[in-house]
Amino acid sequence: MWWHGEGGTARGIGWNAPYKIAGKTGTAQVKGVGQAESYVESRTAEHLRDHALFIAFAPVDDPQIAVAVIVENGGHGGSVAAPIARKLMDQYLVGSTNPAIKVVVPADGDAD
Repeated sequence: MWWHGEGGTARGIGWNAPYKIAGKTGTAQVKGVGQAESYVESRTAEHLRDHALFIAFAPVDDPQIAVAVIVENGGHGGSVAAPIARKLMDQYLVGSTNPAIKVVVPADGDAD
């Protein structure tokens, strides 16, 4: 995986990849939070939780695929949206997916 440093939030999806990935994680706020408040995911109704985002392309040296993943109310781009992108890129670039890469499905979601 191609990242700025050892602390990249999506660094785990590059593990054991036969190609280099360039990507960026993010979140989109759903619920307004006041200046004096703090966002606590576990105390926020599921339908008001942040959306998880990840955009990427691969391979870095010869881009063949670009992916944008948005998981509504998924929370964290690196742990929820990025693994989905890795599975899509694996399927497209190498014809199969790495079973070690886990895709997290929200509690009320459907993997199909």
